[in-house]
Amino acid sequence: MTKSIYFYLFIIINFVSGCNHLFYYPDSEVRVTPDKLSLKYDEISIKTEDNENLNGWFIYSKNKEPYATILHFHGNAENITTHFMYLSWLASYGYDIISFDYRGYGKSTGKSTRDGLFIDSKSVLNWLKENSRTKDIFIFAQSLGGAVAVPAYVENPIQEVQAIILDSTFASYRTISRQKLASIWLTWPLQWPLSFLVSDNLSPIDYIKQVKIPTLFIHSTEDPVVPFESGSSLFKEAENPKEFWELNEKGHCSALVIKDDIYRRKLLNYLCMHLTQAKDKCEKNLNDNLTTYVELFPKSFYDSK
Repeated sequence: MTKSIYFYLFIIINFVSGCNHLFYYPDSEVRVTPDKLSLKYDEISIKTEDNENLNGWFIYSKNKEPYATILHFHGNAENITTHFMYLSWLASYGYDIISFDYRGYGKSTGKSTRDGLFIDSKSVLNWLKENSRTKDIFIFAQSLGGAVAVPAYVENPIQEVQAIILDSTFASYRTISRQKLASIWLTWPLQWPLSFLVSDNLSPIDYIKQVKIPTLFIHSTEDPVVPFESGSSLFKEAENPKEFWELNEKGHCSALVIKDDIYRRKLLNYLCMHLTQAKDKCEKNLNDNLTTYVELFPKSFYDSK
């Protein structure tokens, strides 16, 4: 074996050994704030059980009386100033939105670690239980956010949560590391042994069976970041009631990007169907304002899923 091969192996092993930290790519740059989108919001601060301070936004529904609150767990890069726009449009349809930064992201204190984000998520659930303006709460989690949200909810299953939506979430930290190693020619032969250097602790695949509320999975067959197989394997392990929306368009966490797209409309209907407190008002609003959507997706469509 040449010296260059030894050198590359040394770099690879050190890279993978640190892979538990390489799931996180935080920064503190401010890109967009809700007021730029004419949204009313308050900045919030949430204290964790290990004394970190999490920064977040309480974005208010444009309805005087919101239907429910959406707790948003964002993905692994940047901070809420990038991610909140993925769901901010829901404020126009009757929902409060809570978006927060994990430790080490944005203005939140601390260093990003798997155990740390687990503590953060449980702390936010406790905070929301006391501070939500609505009886009903939904969890919407993107990519890494889903991997964080599932174990946190299982360990702290507040009864106000009516459903969990997992968008492009992977099943296992170790498995997705192996898949990434397999995509590089230099690491392909070593994908199995090297992947075992990555901890599989707190992987959603080990918790998903304990989720006893409706769970919606969204994943593209052409996801370039989290392979479709990872999302579908997580879905297969989940208990009913569950639902899977399979996208064919290429993209990661892209289902709700296009304004008035089919998946935005489907999500509005899904949320409305799972309300306990304002379902009648929500259904009337959909009937009044999204008639073409109702025609496209009659109740029988959802019953068949």
